[in-house]
Amino acid sequence: MPIDAAEQHDQPALPLDQVALVAALARLIAEEIAPSIDAKLNAATPLLLAAYEESGQPGVVAKVDGMVAGKYTVNTTKSKIVVGDGEALDAYAAAKGAEQVIIQRDPTWEKALIARARYDAQTGDIVDTESGEIIPGLKYVPGGKPTGNITFTWADGGLGREVLLRAWRSGALRHLMGDLPELTGGQQPAEQE
Repeated sequence: MPIDAAEQHDQPALPLDQVALVAALARLIAEEIAPSIDAKLNAATPLLLAAYEESGQPGVVAKVDGMVAGKYTVNTTKSKIVVGDGEALDAYAAAKGAEQVIIQRDPTWEKALIARARYDAQTGDIVDTESGEIIPGLKYVPGGKPTGNITFTWADGGLGREVLLRAWRSGALRHLMGDLPELTGGQQPAEQE
């Protein structure tokens, strides 16, 4: 169970040299286990990206004893409209009076134009939704391609985190993380009593 704020304030403050020792120990532990943890933390990414490429699988659920702990999801690009032919768009901008003195497209106008532009799948044209005109120089970039990043989301607003934490603390997942160094020295508090 997490320690609530009231319990934390009731604990006596440590002297500065003890705080420094705790910080140094935390640094040592982080340096010792970081490579092992990072390897395990990132293990799902190449496998899930490969599954997405091969079969379109968008994610995978992590379960502990049948309870959902969280989900890894492949991040994908979104479809968008971008400038494909700058010269054609420059000519269009000039015809619309949307140039700046330095003879370049007004970036504010371009951003607004792209925001209201829509792709017509039947004709392949990019259309201005305000005027109905075909906009030269823009192109449609379809989304849905993996970005190379994976997102992890805890299930049920964090309940999945608690389920996984209990399973880890009970030792039920030791076989999955067995090659990691111990995180604590000596006996566990429950074993000392």
